[in-house]
Amino acid sequence: LVLTGAVLLIPEERAFLRLVVATLVCVCYSVVIAIVRPYIRVEDDVLAVATSLVLLLFFLGANWTTIFLGIEERYQGADPADVLGFSSLTGLVNTMISLVAAVLIFFLIGAIFAARRVAKLPTFRLVSTKQLPELTLAHGLKWHLFNSH
Repeated sequence: LVLTGAVLLIPEERAFLRLVVATLVCVCYSVVIAIVRPYIRVEDDVLAVATSLVLLLFFLGANWTTIFLGIEERYQGADPADVLGFSSLTGLVNTMISLVAAVLIFFLIGAIFAARRVAKLPTFRLVSTKQLPELTLAHGLKWHLFNSH
């Protein structure tokens, strides 16, 4: 909601500030997700961090594109390659697309390995949902069953 709603409170004339705020919010969210680990399954935590990082790459690409276009527009004789290292906008965009694709491939390979690892583990599953049961222990208890001996 912050990325789609609160950022719109910043006036449209300050579009670059919107991008900077969105980038900072995305970084903070990624760090919080990585530290808190709010999901039960590790795979869900990894997926949440991965999607946040890809979104962060998109925001960084938008920031760099805005800077590139701003240099071209404001300083007619200046070469954006002196600041950003890219001589054309196409090179910048292609680099960002390649970087995002590499990150997605990396996480896809990781997801495949995680799925194969999880598939090999013997588990108890609920008949109704085919999901793992959610077992919680009250404070001070050690077992989920009656153990008489």
